[in-house]
Amino acid sequence: MEIKATLKKPYTESQRLDFVVEQSHRNGYEIRETETAIEAWGYTESEQAELVKRAQIIGLIAQLDAIDLKTIRSLRAIQSEHGTQADVDKLGELELQAENIRQQIRELQGEQNAA
Repeated sequence: MEIKATLKKPYTESQRLDFVVEQSHRNGYEIRETETAIEAWGYTESEQAELVKRAQIIGLIAQLDAIDLKTIRSLRAIQSEHGTQADVDKLGELELQAENIRQQIRELQGEQNAA
C-alpha cells in the first residue's frame, strides 16, 4: 500500500471530516492518523491487479465446483450401469469445460508468479 493523500496538522474538524469522507468513503482508501497528519492509504496498481487476478481465480474455482456438481448424476448413472451415451457425452463436455477453466487458472497463476 502507498499513501494516496495527506492532510497535515493543524486542521479543523470540518477539514478532517471532509478528508475522511472523500478519501475513505468515496475513494475507498484506508485512513491512518499519525501525530502530524491524517493519511489515506490505497493499493498500488500492481496490488490492485493482483487483487483482480485473485478474484478471477476464485470465480473460476467456483465454476469448477459447479461443474463437479453437474457431473454427479451422470457418474451415478454410469456407475450403476444405467448410464447412456448421453451421460458419457455430458461428462466429456463437462470435462472439456473444466480443462478450459483449469488452463485459465494456470495462466493467471503464471502471471502472478511472474510479477
